[in-house]
Amino acid sequence: MYRWALSVVTIASLILGGASALAVETSRDVTLRLAVKGRQRIAYLHVPANPAAKRYPLIIAYHGGAGNAEGYIQQSRIFDKGEQAGFMVVCPQATTLPGGGNHRVWNSGAEYALPSRHADDVAFTEALIREIGAKYPLDSKRIYATGFSNGGQMSYRAALELSQTIAAIAPMSGARLAGALRPGRAVPVLHIHGTADGYYPLQGGLGAYSLGPTPHVPIQAVMSEWAVFNGARAAPQSIRREGWESELYAGRAPVELVLVDGMGHQIAGGADNHLPDQPMRDSPDAVAMAIKFFAAHPMP
Repeated sequence: MYRWALSVVTIASLILGGASALAVETSRDVTLRLAVKGRQRIAYLHVPANPAAKRYPLIIAYHGGAGNAEGYIQQSRIFDKGEQAGFMVVCPQATTLPGGGNHRVWNSGAEYALPSRHADDVAFTEALIREIGAKYPLDSKRIYATGFSNGGQMSYRAALELSQTIAAIAPMSGARLAGALRPGRAVPVLHIHGTADGYYPLQGGLGAYSLGPTPHVPIQAVMSEWAVFNGARAAPQSIRREGWESELYAGRAPVELVLVDGMGHQIAGGADNHLPDQPMRDSPDAVAMAIKFFAAHPMP
């Protein structure tokens, strides 16, 4: 488990050829507290060790519905994997569900407006990016979003409404259709899902363990929609691996669906993050796969 503390950050201005760059000397975990539209919001940021004058890519990672940022960080190990790859990672905290406790939900679509108390999580995301960019060496062309379940849905919403900021997304085990929204530019998409997901069934609808009365949309419909948005090929190329399969809609802004055989509602590659009533598979490593995808897709 991580210990969160407000850190003292050393920021030096290096004037090189008339350009100013920020430098952060050592890796650290930082608690960010922001006021967004009259609400106090919180997020946990990991800043990796930084050679002088280097600017970092940023991953915005949304935890799952009824979960929380602390559990997501521990289960996904996304801070450790971000550190290894040289990414800053921020895990924002969603709004507490009615009834209290540390169970939280993102306002990722109309069905979540009431349980999230109409939280403006798009504005929260924008505020986080501004805060991080003001204090740390952020590469504005390499800002990405990922998330699990309801957090995966939130990453789709971020891609739709913040397409000029978010370079690419990697949702896991959760999706949404665009409805009346349209991205302002093509946003590469990597979606990872288990074939035996009983909370968010691959084919859509309600699974044996689905929460709430609203049927989920088929994952294939979301992939096809984004292939159109991105001008990618209409027919995917299937690539079979041991234990999983990739369906790639090729193009300059590709859309890729990774299907993990027999996996339930979990973040693939983590042995400690599956739900007790769901089948578990340990590979591939979804977070590592997402980071590799991000590294290949900066903002044009």
